[in-house]
Amino acid sequence: MSRQDVQEVYGIALRLLTMREHCEVELRAKLAQRDCDEIAIDSAIEQLKGYGYLSEARYAEAFLRYRLKKGESLWMAATKARQKGVDETALQVAVDEAEAVFDAYDACRTLLQSRDPQGLRKHDERVWQRHARFLRNKGYDNDTILRALNEDACEDLENGE
Repeated sequence: MSRQDVQEVYGIALRLLTMREHCEVELRAKLAQRDCDEIAIDSAIEQLKGYGYLSEARYAEAFLRYRLKKGESLWMAATKARQKGVDETALQVAVDEAEAVFDAYDACRTLLQSRDPQGLRKHDERVWQRHARFLRNKGYDNDTILRALNEDACEDLENGE
């Protein structure tokens, strides 16, 4: 292996990192797909870590932020991050930080409002069930789902509607 090989792999990895954050496992897989030498990959990864261009903590935080923005629960987002191969320590720090600001109930209500702005779930059992399944697939627990789905119905009863 020549010095040129390491620099070439480093350049490929750097271009990948300019597009978005990657975890080490993901970056290694992408470099391996490009038939890069394993020793050159190791060396390039170490250089990237040394310069601070490759950071598991940054990736974990960005990954969780993106998945939460898409409406997933914190539990689901963390599970998907683990499947990607994120370092568990970095992920736990990111999860702890996200827990401080994430409100599952508000996230459920926001998702419901965007999916059902007219409140059809209040009057149609099938629509209500479809929304419940949707929220369950996003990783929310049953108590939170029931609270969010029944919230408007309870308000309607209180208001005499």
